[in-house]
Amino acid sequence: MCAAQPFGRCGKCDGLGFALKHDRKGRPKRGKHCRRCDGHGIRIRRGRHLYNLWARTYRNGTR
Repeated sequence: MCAAQPFGRCGKCDGLGFALKHDRKGRPKRGKHCRRCDGHGIRIRRGRHLYNLWARTYRNGTR
């Protein structure tokens, strides 16, 4: 799965890239951008992150 789709939705903002706030009437409104995904709404999956670390270590060790 990590090879086919290396990025997944951010768990903090549910892939929106920002927090949802509500105004005084209860209508949803855009809040601050998400710091975890930097406003993009996607994050790298754990398996892909581990693979990238392994590949980088392997590449540096075989130079």
